[in-house]
Amino acid sequence: MEDDLRQTLVRGLTSSPKYIPTWYNYDDVGSELQQQCTTDIPDYYLCTSDRYLLQHRIQDIVPRMPYDVALVDLGSGNCSKTRLVINELLTRQNTLTFYPLDISEEFLLKSVKDLSEEYDDSLVITPIAADYVQGIEQLKQIEGPKMIMWFDSIINLSYEDQVNTLNLISTMMTDKCRLVFSADVTLDKEAVLSAYDDDAGIMQRFISYAMTRLNKETGSEVDLAKFTYEVDFISNNEPQSMSYVRAYIRANDVIRCPIPGLGIDLTMDKGECLYFHEGPGFSCKYSLEQLCTIVEKAGLCLAESVSDGQRHAAFCVCTTVSTIPRI
Repeated sequence: MEDDLRQTLVRGLTSSPKYIPTWYNYDDVGSELQQQCTTDIPDYYLCTSDRYLLQHRIQDIVPRMPYDVALVDLGSGNCSKTRLVINELLTRQNTLTFYPLDISEEFLLKSVKDLSEEYDDSLVITPIAADYVQGIEQLKQIEGPKMIMWFDSIINLSYEDQVNTLNLISTMMTDKCRLVFSADVTLDKEAVLSAYDDDAGIMQRFISYAMTRLNKETGSEVDLAKFTYEVDFISNNEPQSMSYVRAYIRANDVIRCPIPGLGIDLTMDKGECLYFHEGPGFSCKYSLEQLCTIVEKAGLCLAESVSDGQRHAAFCVCTTVSTIPRI
């Protein structure tokens, strides 16, 4: 285990409240579990809404440019939604250069193999296995117009990191580039809780996988059966804030468990909570006004937003120039 990761986990597990960062879920196994959430939970609305918009409003979501573009996908996963963007761009240009970026190298290379077989020579793929900071630094070296896709990943960052990551993305953009990111605009508490605490426990398995991975990588034996999984929805309508989900496990009794790989013990009182995110929450939900504020704070311009009729998902089209009127 790398020192930076070890220090991050030690800090989270010895803080008050205790937490494991959301991104720790996303190794190869966690990425597969996350994909199961999007396909196997009937009430998990976000992926369904994203796909509906991409199928029916793709020309609004992917703006037409007077020149060929390269496609960038930040946090590409299995590229299931990106395929719809690829198909649209290949109706506008003969070939497409594609840069999928993902932190899970094995998962990324499997997706690249599938895409290469599907699209053959019309799609030229350069995969980048890295986190956002490392990957964007590489992408900054690539010249020319870029269409940058960022599907749903903003929702799992803290408010400060959302602004900072959008600002970081802007450093690889020129006035010939466009950023399109999707966000969750569902503010219905019942709909949110049904998605994140489904009866079959699929989301619970994915979210609590962080502890399963911790046991595997550090030699610990934290027993999830000694905890109760809980989910809250926290609503906030302030323009410079957002709503969010809290997911955590509550200790059913006093916990004391050695974590050999970190050189610490996990100690918890009865009723104490361990959160599966850093900061107040994750899986953020927004009003359009809140999205506008975040984009402006990052130094970008929200040129257009496209949402579905049920107000579950929104795609935000951003530019570095301010000549396009904000919607």
